[in-house]
Amino acid sequence: MRSFKSFLGLTLLGVVAVASPGFAQTPAAAPAVVGPALVAPTVAVVDMQRVLRESAAGRSIQSQLDAESRKFRDQVTRLEDDLKNGENELRRQRSVLSPDAVNEQAQALQRKQADAQRMVQERQEALQKGQNDAVNVVGDNMRDIVQQLAGERRIGMVLRKELVITMSDKNMDITDDVIQRLNTKLPSVTVTIPAPGATAAAAAQPDSAPAPAVPEKATKKK
Repeated sequence: MRSFKSFLGLTLLGVVAVASPGFAQTPAAAPAVVGPALVAPTVAVVDMQRVLRESAAGRSIQSQLDAESRKFRDQVTRLEDDLKNGENELRRQRSVLSPDAVNEQAQALQRKQADAQRMVQERQEALQKGQNDAVNVVGDNMRDIVQQLAGERRIGMVLRKELVITMSDKNMDITDDVIQRLNTKLPSVTVTIPAPGATAAAAAQPDSAPAPAVPEKATKKK
């Protein structure tokens, strides 16, 4: 789900006034007030993808998704076989059916194919929604744990490891600690797959109900 240390420093330029012969010596400027030196923040990195792969919660999510994917593949295979059988049956009966009957069966087969495609798309969206929701639960808990570790160890900045180009100190990687605490706090996550079509229906709902119409003011009779 990584960073390099940046070192900050300030350079002060002193100005020295030099008296020229024949002129009165110019008094030296008052020294500038120097503030405290900036300190480079302590930086840590977290491999978020590794947390999802190796944590108990992440493995429980993957196991449930694998089971749902197997059921989905079996369902798609049955649909494909059914449609193929329908096409073969139509070819066999084409020579004995009337043109109107052939056309009617062809249209029914097309509707069946369209329904199957819609079902597959809705099922894919439902699986993706269930996966995203479960991963978000892991992400929320992981951020809480990272925040705790940062406070305990006075870490000023935590970055995702995939954003880091190079890392000279392996102790900056706190992924192992995050996984250990996450396993204790969140040993598993239940993946909830919404009913096919529910995701599209929810997306089609307006964000808010339309504002009620404002009644026109009655005109006073003079």
